[in-house]
Amino acid sequence: MNHISIMLKSVNDDWKRIHTSTLSRMSLQSIARASIGETLTGRLIQAVAQNVRKDISQIVAEAAKYARRTRSSKITIDHLLFALEEHNISLDLLHVNYASPDPIETDKPISKPPIKKSSLDRASRKDAKRRKREREAPFEPYDSNAPLEERNRWLKREQVLLMSNKRFPLSKEQQEFFLVITEACMGNSEFARREALHSLRTDSSLQPMLYRLSLFIGEAVKVNVAQKNFALLIYLMRMVQNVLFNPHLQLHNYLHLLVPSVLSCAVSRQICAFPTVQNHCAAREYATNIMADFIRAYGYPGNDILPRVISVYKNGLKSSILMTIYGSLVGLSKMGRYAIRDCVIPEIRSLSEGIQPYLIKIDNDNAEYKTAVYIRHRLLKMTAPILKTIHDTSEDIVEYTKRYGLLGYSLYDAVKLDRFVDNLIEEIEEENIAQINAEI
Repeated sequence: MNHISIMLKSVNDDWKRIHTSTLSRMSLQSIARASIGETLTGRLIQAVAQNVRKDISQIVAEAAKYARRTRSSKITIDHLLFALEEHNISLDLLHVNYASPDPIETDKPISKPPIKKSSLDRASRKDAKRRKREREAPFEPYDSNAPLEERNRWLKREQVLLMSNKRFPLSKEQQEFFLVITEACMGNSEFARREALHSLRTDSSLQPMLYRLSLFIGEAVKVNVAQKNFALLIYLMRMVQNVLFNPHLQLHNYLHLLVPSVLSCAVSRQICAFPTVQNHCAAREYATNIMADFIRAYGYPGNDILPRVISVYKNGLKSSILMTIYGSLVGLSKMGRYAIRDCVIPEIRSLSEGIQPYLIKIDNDNAEYKTAVYIRHRLLKMTAPILKTIHDTSEDIVEYTKRYGLLGYSLYDAVKLDRFVDNLIEEIEEENIAQINAEI
């Protein structure tokens, strides 16, 4: 090291700063000639040196973390390859000589240099002394008020506690468990499916494989929505619901995979191949219930899940596809009275005009007619309790039809019936109170 320090003293400050804080100029020239066939000069080599050193430092740090995780005392090629894979870099670190190797003469004995026993004894004695010092070292508790120089040994542990989640390869047992769970949930055996769903709902060891499980659900939903595989979509939604209800799992980092899957089942154009036979409306309502559970569990103001989901449902109301309209209506009905008042009631007239052509001809075997009936029933059920607070009792049926179109007649009757039920309940309560007072 003495010759390096003497060399650094003899050069200028600019070259010394580049050489000590980044890669050397000779290394960068070799990298540039091997990559682009040209040499770098001036400030360009300084900028490239800083970027290259930063990238290499990140890769080495990732490899060191993986080495600590695998309880390895040193970084190996496998650790570096894993770090490169995490950074999406495809690079061969080992030189492969594709030429045929020279034949090895096996007749000649291999000569081995003699081993000096004194050096081995000296090294073993040093290791024994070091292990003895480590065993006899007293335990020192952590002191948060200690000076910064004394607390530097805790810096690594503090950084590990603050590190974000990283994807590490699963163990062999975890991979087998993942295959068993997914095959049982998507298989034909109902007993195995119930057992697997029970594991998803109660098992506390699913957190390491939660990323792959969420990715599997997201990709499977995409494929089965495109193929209109109704049964498998129901199985996937059951998996999502049981994972959501597991109290031991944290889904914050995987909402971007699970939430779009649930919304796809709720508002897709068609999720089954035979709408007249398969109850797709019930499946859409099931998906919207799961979405409402997601919002209750993770819909705090920081992640903006609620306004995004409401925006998806609101855009679905403007669609010309009845299945999408029904899924959006059911989803907004789960969001509360304010969502209904702001998003559904202004669209009643356009929805009435959209479903009216399908309601003219009564055909129970037609899937579009059934969906239009479901939309009308859902509109009356979710808007009547709010419309009775918006409109006065003096408003007649003509004003309802002017404002809400052909559904105005049905809405007027629904609001009138709702008010009659409220008045009846109030009269019964007053009679019960009067009877109790008379007995007292």
